[in-house]
This record gives sequence, C-alpha cells and structure tokens, in this order.
Amino acid sequence: MRRNLFKAYDIRSKRSNFDEDTSKELCHAIAYYMIHDVKTYSIVLGRDTRLGSEELMQTAVDIFVQSGMTVYLELNPMGTCQFYYNCIQHTKSGGVMITASHNPGSYLGMKIVATESQSVALNCGPKGGLATIQAYYEDSLLCNERSGGRVITMNSLDPYIDYSMRLAQVPSRSLKGLPVVCDFLHGSNGEAISRALNQSGVNGTFLHLIPNGNFPCGDPNPGSEASLQGTLKYLDDHQSPLCFVYDGDGDRMDLIYKGKQLSPGFVMALIADELEMLFAPYFVGNDQKFSPSFLFDIKANPLLLLNEVAHGKKIALVQNGHSYIKDTLHRKQQEHFLAAVEESAHYYLQLPQVVDDWRSPLVASENTLFYTLLVLRVFLQAPYRFDEAMAMQDSCWRAREWSIMIKDEEKRLTIQKEVEESILQMGAIKITENEHGESLGATLLRYNLPKTYDEHAELKTPWFQVFQRLSQSEETLLRWEVVASDEEIGEKVFAQLLKVQETYR
Repeated sequence: MRRNLFKAYDIRSKRSNFDEDTSKELCHAIAYYMIHDVKTYSIVLGRDTRLGSEELMQTAVDIFVQSGMTVYLELNPMGTCQFYYNCIQHTKSGGVMITASHNPGSYLGMKIVATESQSVALNCGPKGGLATIQAYYEDSLLCNERSGGRVITMNSLDPYIDYSMRLAQVPSRSLKGLPVVCDFLHGSNGEAISRALNQSGVNGTFLHLIPNGNFPCGDPNPGSEASLQGTLKYLDDHQSPLCFVYDGDGDRMDLIYKGKQLSPGFVMALIADELEMLFAPYFVGNDQKFSPSFLFDIKANPLLLLNEVAHGKKIALVQNGHSYIKDTLHRKQQEHFLAAVEESAHYYLQLPQVVDDWRSPLVASENTLFYTLLVLRVFLQAPYRFDEAMAMQDSCWRAREWSIMIKDEEKRLTIQKEVEESILQMGAIKITENEHGESLGATLLRYNLPKTYDEHAELKTPWFQVFQRLSQSEETLLRWEVVASDEEIGEKVFAQLLKVQETYR
C-alpha cells in the first residue's frame, strides 16, 4: 500500500502513515534522488519536536549512511531556519528537515532541499524535484549499499545565533530594556530566539517556550484564532507593544503590535530601508548604487504597495509557495531581487554564507531570528513608524482569508467562474500575471486599482481587491480574501461572494 505523503511543497501526512516500511522506502527514495539526481553524497539532517521525529530520523540516518552518504546530523530538535543555516554552511550537500510545520500534532513530514539550498518541491528542484522522489517511492526503488557512509554530529545553535545577530547588526545588550513578548506555541525554535533576545538585552517574556510535540495550545499555527487565545489573553492582562508568534518549526513570524496583527507586508515595508542598507555591499560593493526589488504576496494590501512605490521602492507580486519564491529570488539574484514576504508570515532573503564577507555567495533562504532582531532594532530607532503602519492598515477594510471545501472538480471550476463573473460585473478587472508576465498562481479581481505597481501607478477611491485561489496543498479547498478602501464597499463585495458560495455549500 502506497501512502498519500506528497504535497505541493513537501512530504506531509498523518503520523500513522509513517510506519516502519513506509519510512524506509521513503528514505531509500530520497537517498537515491540525492545521489543520482542532485549528484551529492552528503546531506544535512535535522528535526523539530514532533512526535515520531526521532524514529523517522533514525531510519533516515541508517539508510543514508548505508547508501554511502555523509550525514551532517543535529541530534537535538531545532527550528527549520536553523536547519537552513546549516544547509547554507554546507552548500554542496542536500538536506532533509523532519517537520510538519504548522500542522496539528498528529502530522509528520519532511522538507527537502538540494545543493545550494535549492528548494525541492513538486516539479521544482533537480530532475523534477518531489515528483521524481515520489516516483522512486512508488516504484519501491532501493538505493544500493555503498561503503564510506558516516555521521558527523553538529551543534549549530551558538553559531546560528552569532550569525543572525551580526547579520542584523544587533550587538549584545544593544536592545537593553526593550519589552518583548514571544509565543512559541510549544514549537522548536524557542531556544534560539530566547537566547538571542536575552543576549541582546531585551526584557523578554517567553510564552509556551518548552517544545512539546503534543502542542497543548492547539495547532502550532499563528494564523489560527483558537491557537492564539492564550497569547491574546496574556496581552490583554499585560500590555506590551511587541509580540512575536512563531509556528511549530519556527519559519513563520507573526507580529502582534499593540494587541493587533500587523500584517507581514507592512512589517516588510518597515524594515525595507534597513535591508537595503545591510545588503548593498553583498550585491554592489560599498561604492555603487543599490536599487533592490522586493517581492510581495499577491494578497498584500494595495494601499501599502502603492505607498512603497511612491517612496521609490521597486516591488513585484509573487505567487504563494516557499519553493517558488526561493527559486524566483535565486533566478533573479543578478537583478538585485533582495527579499520577499508572504501574508502567511513567511519571510525570505538572499542570505550570505559568511557575514561581512562581501564576496560571500548569497543563498535564497529563511531566517526568522534575523528578521525578529531587525524588527526590534527598527522599532527601537523609530517606534512611531509602527503606529503609522498600523494606522494605514486600519484605514482599510479586510476579510481575512477563508476557504470552503468542494470535492467535485467541475463544481469547483463553476464556482470560480461565477465568482469572477459576479465581481467583474461590479467593474473589476482580472489579473493573473505579475509585472514580469509571470503567473500569480491565483486570480486577483481589482476595482479602481492599477494593473501593475510601477512609478505610474495611481490610487483611486473607492477601491477593492478580491483574491481567489485553489489551495496548492489541499486540492479540494477554494480560498478567498477581500481588502477594500472602506467598510461599505468591502461589505458589498463580501456579501456578493457569500451569495455565490452559498449556492454550492
């Protein structure tokens, strides 16, 4: 029996599906792919705190070594960004992180990278990426036994913290006394974040710090209202301007500012100038003009994006998905594409292998510790800017993303078409490509908004934007989000969407 393990961006399923035989065949398929398609005999291996991760890691170690591979092994649970740091330090190696990210505690999975930290997803990565690994798995392909395999154990926590603090230019004690709340939802990156913040001198409060694969707070998902109940209750009782919430494997960083979420697009805008200053030398040296581009999620607030353009920033929209975004940054590195952000609270960056070495190779990856430190440094310098960002966000009306499950494909296509037609009749235009002619992987329906965000873009009022997409991780889910200039037009559009959807429930 072949388990349904493969998703769009990773390997992920109920933990019960990772029985001994399935885990062995899966690891054989990964080893074969690394050796024959990625062309590497070494691999970085890590895991988070999920139940069952120890058994799956032991199986992976045994099979990778048996296949003749060198395994760079972190024994203790850690966050995915620390794993990515290890991959950046071993660019000739592949990598496997055992995690199921923000999913419930009953899930287990793997995130896979090739050499140079290249993402491996369905049809992304060397020789077809996950699609090829899936084919090997389904064919029960066993990797040959070879001599020379070995394990090299690592302890990268201190180097990872030092790297991130130096990259963000946050020396020890430089944030002394700054009150900060962090909620880790019992995930795996609490040690790295808390140690770095303590070293930087903040007055830190760390909620649900102890890694616990049972996730007693609920799904380790910052986007889940149920999981945030404890966080918000604490903030009600203990006023604090800054609160960061991380998901189970720590590669999502949500910022709650004065009790309300400041959406990731606004956070990126707040730190864009600092990012430009910090990374200019890696791209152009110290004496040339650096004009980077920033990638924003297609759901990002149009008012924010037009404001960034008005202030001279070069931006582009990008479709969702960590593998696609990292691949885009990698391909466009020579065009000075610097950073990206998703509204799911994923942040991406061209990270140097060595800090302060302007000749260091850059790798498109993730580091929430760096981003946390940079946000705190910017806040310490100019806290009023966070109030301005929140005021701009609050000036708009928003219905955060929701979804409905429709298993029948024909019905899904019909509702998508009817939604489009009903919103187009309200005067909207349809957008499916970004400024560079690349697919957005979704549909944007815009009213009184420009087709592209460039120096000629103008904002008219009233305006609205409807986001519509078929989920890339759950094929039966249709997703929507609405943002508008004011409540009146936003509620009108929202009601029209619900009217169409109710017909198919």
